[in-house]
Amino acid sequence: MKNITERIEYIKRALKVANEDISHREYYTIKNWRSKQSNPLHLKVIRIDCDYLMFRIENSRTEIQQMKYLREHSGLPSDLFKDPESSNAQEIQEIILNQINKNAGKDFFDDLALRGQDESAIITHDGYLVNGNRRTAALKQLGERYINCAVLPEDTTAKDIYELEQELQLSQDFREPYHWINELRNIRRGIEDSRYKYTEKEMAQRLRMSLSEIKSKLKMLDLIDAFLIWKNIDENYDYEKLDETEQIFIQLEKVSKKYKNDDAKFRELRNAVFHLIEVKPAKGRLYNYVMDLIRNFDQIYLKLISERKSEEKKTLKKNKNEIEFIDQFDDLIADLDTPTEIFTDSKNATDLALILVEKIADAKAENKEKNDVEAVYEAVSTALREIQGLVIDTDTAKIDSVRNKLNQIIQASNELLIQIKDNED
Repeated sequence: MKNITERIEYIKRALKVANEDISHREYYTIKNWRSKQSNPLHLKVIRIDCDYLMFRIENSRTEIQQMKYLREHSGLPSDLFKDPESSNAQEIQEIILNQINKNAGKDFFDDLALRGQDESAIITHDGYLVNGNRRTAALKQLGERYINCAVLPEDTTAKDIYELEQELQLSQDFREPYHWINELRNIRRGIEDSRYKYTEKEMAQRLRMSLSEIKSKLKMLDLIDAFLIWKNIDENYDYEKLDETEQIFIQLEKVSKKYKNDDAKFRELRNAVFHLIEVKPAKGRLYNYVMDLIRNFDQIYLKLISERKSEEKKTLKKNKNEIEFIDQFDDLIADLDTPTEIFTDSKNATDLALILVEKIADAKAENKEKNDVEAVYEAVSTALREIQGLVIDTDTAKIDSVRNKLNQIIQASNELLIQIKDNED
């Protein structure tokens, strides 16, 4: 690893040699440099010694992995990744990148070993890898010393790099694994970071999404933040319970629109879902439980409220004589009729998650029974509508068979009427 002065001089010399060599015709083109379709940037590709390359620490693809590494290695300073020039930060970033490569499977390394580097990396004038971090880490592990690189202009800004990273992520040729929370945080950063300051509309255009999609993704991240605050672990985006919950937060964001005029009720639903995420049901898919909870929440919530208030009223009445001011008893009873928050405290997650699983099963059973009870009415109503819509005339085919079927319908109807009369008696 070389210091910044050595890297800049080395890269500058390599570029000078390439520019003076008229036979050097290998270029890399960035089509929409600085978001202008009419402004392509043609960069000469040069070979750079790995010692003069630096992994990009402010890398949207590895934010959560960095958090996780620091949490698993508590002896490391919490601000380790604040200094990208730190040899320690660079070494650990390489470990993280190769762990991602390992998770990508054996085929990733086999392909690189067989074909070598088939796409140029993109670096800044001082040697930081903007694109190609994972491949460079893998190639180094395979024993490669030199990497093909296209060097960005010296006046490249942080905003240029942010835009380039997003543009490359949209390109199928460069698409690399992106932890779903890293992606959400990348979008929010583009809107909130003073270096970029995109509007939501501009961000939607950049990512070729609708404005509503961008708003939904930002709302998803707000819900994740709410979960971490509920759990009292703010900013711990690497929390392992979040790993398989992307679809859950997608559905939770969608259902929030149903409760847009009832923030308190949605907060209870949201926190109830958090309980299931925190204490995953022992059997079945977590996602299925969450969807059943969302579909039946009003029914489940009313039942839980009713049971809790009933228990509290019993307790109050039992202890009525112990209340210091007896005239306050009626006020205390009245207070129980105000809206109650059940799922606020994450410390109760273990008990409440078990109760939720039980209530979800009860709600499903009740709804099935209700549907079964109403099935006869629905079937009779459907049959009546079908018959009322029929017309029989001289052109009707199979008239004898039709007569036969109608007599069967009359007979079946009479049998059902007898059953109704027997039940009434």
